Amino acid sequence: MNKIRFISLLTALTVLLAAVPLVAFADSSEPGLVWDFYYKSDFDEFRFVTVVDCDVEWANNALLMTSDAYIENNLDAYGEAIGDPSFTIGNAASCGLDCDKYQYVAVNLLNSGEATQFEGHFGTSLHPLDGESVFHFNMDAGMTSPKTFVFHMPTQNVLWTNLINAPGGIRDEEIGDPTAQHMEEGDSHWEGTLNMFRIDGPYYGGRSGLCPGDVPLEIVWIAFFETEEAALNYAGPDHTRATPEVTATPAPDLENIIPAGTVIFDGDYYDDFWRGGSLLEDYSYNEEDNCYDLFFTEGIDPFVIMSYDTYSESDEAYAVDLDEYKVMQLKVKIDPKAGRVGNIYYTTDEAPGAFAEAQNIQYNYTKTDDWQIVNVNGQYSLPWTGMLSATRFDVFSTLNTDTVVKIAYVAFFKTMADAEAFAANGSVFPATPEPTTPPTPTPSPEVTATPEITPTSEPVPTEEPTAEAKSESGCGGILTGSAAIVIAGAMLFLVKKKH
Repeated sequence: MNKIRFISLLTALTVLLAAVPLVAFADSSEPGLVWDFYYKSDFDEFRFVTVVDCDVEWANNALLMTSDAYIENNLDAYGEAIGDPSFTIGNAASCGLDCDKYQYVAVNLLNSGEATQFEGHFGTSLHPLDGESVFHFNMDAGMTSPKTFVFHMPTQNVLWTNLINAPGGIRDEEIGDPTAQHMEEGDSHWEGTLNMFRIDGPYYGGRSGLCPGDVPLEIVWIAFFETEEAALNYAGPDHTRATPEVTATPAPDLENIIPAGTVIFDGDYYDDFWRGGSLLEDYSYNEEDNCYDLFFTEGIDPFVIMSYDTYSESDEAYAVDLDEYKVMQLKVKIDPKAGRVGNIYYTTDEAPGAFAEAQNIQYNYTKTDDWQIVNVNGQYSLPWTGMLSATRFDVFSTLNTDTVVKIAYVAFFKTMADAEAFAANGSVFPATPEPTTPPTPTPSPEVTATPEITPTSEPVPTEEPTAEAKSESGCGGILTGSAAIVIAGAMLFLVKKKH
């Protein structure tokens, strides 16, 4: 063999052998995934979605979850208000965690409350997030400093699925409605690739947690491991790096914050904007509060449809390109005892969907009976694309009493930062001039109790007003990007009025 060729082969073999230990004998003591909430900058990278019956914020170098049992329609067997707090880590699906490989979980937390159980749910590529994806682990009560707890996810999943959901379990005892078969050992749903991770936090009992209000729980980090030994020996993420200094937030650049498709409910000429709904008894303009009042009756799934398509066909000012405008903002006033969670369903020319479940974004109200701003973030909703046709405003998931929801305006912003800056600046639009002639009242559409909406059909609009009728009755306050003028550093809008 040629000497040079032999040396080349020997060198190649040496390189190959040197690389083998890095692949075949990889260190299994390291976590496969770490969620670290210690630094505010890292915390902000997590998208916490579907936040229910709790508040989630950054405090004390940790994720602070505080339960909220304020909602009166969450009642235990004795009629007392309870909470079923939970929130979902929005970027879990992008982590690509192999559940079959990483079965041990370590959670570093501080529990100053009385609960001795931690509850959560998960979803994978093979199993949805549901009652059979529940897990628990034991934790200390009355803690004064963070501590790490380690558990085997498949074992806890099987154990608590049976304790809560299987026939003879807690759910069966409470309501006589078993929802799952007994799960045998080894049948855990912790398999496939992780795509959802929900934290329910302190568990006090029952099938829904029975968590009272104002219970705090601080989570510093969560990590996933191949072995129990690796989880027990893990010292935690590196928290020795200097905490970056908090810089002052620059003043919002109002010149560049230009909403689109804005509808200001400043007159009684928006009756044809509402396209009926469910449990919607009536709606009317409230002159005193300068808003529309939406009257809903007791029942499940109350909603009203906002018909952007019938308006934008006769006036481009209503057109909203969801590829550019990612955030829908509403100024509303609710009775917080009626609920704290709502949903926006939407349909577009590129994603018709007829308000399909995939085209649904959940949001949370603030616990106040004063006016509040709600930002609905469509940035992470994949069908949020194309020209907006209509939105379905699901004011609450259910109502056990009649209620009134007030709405002052709807607007769309390019980013969440723009929407928040606009709200922080007062979200006050300039007054619009009085019309020279009184607007012609628009006949109110008949509100059906339960509109027929199927996944394969477009929403059926009410009788479409003609362009001539629009010009007579007017279109109310409308804002678009081309209608913004900045004068002396303040943001002024040309607001189109109906005449």
